[in-house]
Amino acid sequence: MENKNRRPSPKRDSAPKQPESKGKRPHTPRRRAIVTGGSSGIGFSLAQQLAARGFCVVLVGRSEARLKQAAEAIHCRGGAAEIFVCDLSKEEACRRLYEAYRSRSVSVLINAAGFGVYGEFDATALAEEGQMLLVNCHAVHVLMKLFLGDMKRQGRGWILNVASSAGLAPGGPYMAAYYATKAYVVSLTCGVAEELRAAHSPVYAGVLCPGPVDTPFFERAGIRAAVKGADPQAVAKAALKGMRRRQTRIVPGVGNRLVCLAAKLLPAGMILAGNRRIQAKKRKTE
Repeated sequence: MENKNRRPSPKRDSAPKQPESKGKRPHTPRRRAIVTGGSSGIGFSLAQQLAARGFCVVLVGRSEARLKQAAEAIHCRGGAAEIFVCDLSKEEACRRLYEAYRSRSVSVLINAAGFGVYGEFDATALAEEGQMLLVNCHAVHVLMKLFLGDMKRQGRGWILNVASSAGLAPGGPYMAAYYATKAYVVSLTCGVAEELRAAHSPVYAGVLCPGPVDTPFFERAGIRAAVKGADPQAVAKAALKGMRRRQTRIVPGVGNRLVCLAAKLLPAGMILAGNRRIQAKKRKTE
């Protein structure tokens, strides 16, 4: 991921907002990296590390307050950050994000926004699951398709979709729809990556498949972690390393890789039963 000295002036209104920084002035960024879900968790960690490498990161999410706080944290470390407030469950908002940046030197797209819904499939709220499908799958699909075309035309670009080790499993009882969304992201990314390889394209597409990570994910899903989550900064570091190596599937952590290997080798029924027991432990008790 090479860099060029360029810093376009941010637009107003629908374009990103840059909070005033009381710390160091951001150094001149060379290229932009758009990070959905960039205000917390893996997305924020990736944004921090990209900013430290000279990128102007565009933090995308619904909460303007949280985005401003995240951008300020990056500014205080001398990085460059912008914010773009939008609801990724709406295709129009995804297209608005694309239109705001299509001509602004975007070289990296990271789709890190997502959430989970917990419970027996017939008992979970259909409306909430519908929102999850739109954010976890449809937004990834739309943004990847729109930016990929531009990246191919300009002859460079990097796309990373954040999935989960759940996407490599045959299914996840009590989080069945969530597991299915991540399987979609894995399959979509791998298929597109092979198209790019066959065309000898310099554009990269990869998918990050971490295990449990210490992020607000569990709180958002209303569950507790069954095991200690990984450090999101370590996961982000592994993701960027995998991107540099042009790995299609990035599975950070030795333990996580062993679990994913077992999912390939063991019978699907055994994996499903094991996942059911693990997911049952996540249920919060009053």
